[in-house]
Amino acid sequence: MQLLPATLEEMFKNGYSNGLNGSVIKLDDAISREEAICIVRAMEDIKATKTIEIGVASGVSALAICYTLHKMGNPDVVHYGVDPNQMTYYGGAAIANLKKENLDGIFHLLEGPSHEKTIELIQKNMTVDFAFIDGWHTFDYTLVDFFLIDKLLRPGGIVAFHDMYGLAKQKVLRYIKTHRKYEVLEQYLVRGNESFIKTFKFFIWRIYKKPRLLFSGYHWKYQIRNSSGLLFLRKKEQFEPPFHFYKPF
Repeated sequence: MQLLPATLEEMFKNGYSNGLNGSVIKLDDAISREEAICIVRAMEDIKATKTIEIGVASGVSALAICYTLHKMGNPDVVHYGVDPNQMTYYGGAAIANLKKENLDGIFHLLEGPSHEKTIELIQKNMTVDFAFIDGWHTFDYTLVDFFLIDKLLRPGGIVAFHDMYGLAKQKVLRYIKTHRKYEVLEQYLVRGNESFIKTFKFFIWRIYKKPRLLFSGYHWKYQIRNSSGLLFLRKKEQFEPPFHFYKPF
């Protein structure tokens, strides 16, 4: 069985997706093919069977995740997709593409804001093996997304963040490293697919757009070697800090 489904490969080739009504959705805000492969690798390594993503959009990541779950051969696999705009702005594109691959039975759409819908799974005592956070990119929404995902993610599970070159998301990463027990998994970084010159130009362009990135340890450690903003973290253990706990971040 191939690494990615044919529908997804076609989407990467054409640069767009189709909604349920045939509308055309450009893949401007989607993960890249290299990033999709990294997600597949991470899921296979932990033998994920229950997964969740925040921000479904055109369905690129949903296709990669559901296809990987299907390949596992476990009848109990399930993927939850949280998105308030799937059936409106995106015209049901993710569902349309999953139907093409007969993967829609694995997918459960939770249509609404993530801070409302993720709680529904927590209340049902659900646990997940893998989570992908690619929702609203501000610090507060990303932090809330992580906080709720942490309640669902089992120890040893993996959470991935997209667009980590954003300063708001890097602030969330500092919170995670100081207030929870997670480790960065550098083996899943997207590297080696671009020339150094192309990557360095992109690095400089980001600093030009946001000069504060000059002082970003994350940017210098990770982004100078690749243009992808995809980062994976493994949950080492279930941890709740003491009542008065605080560390600067």
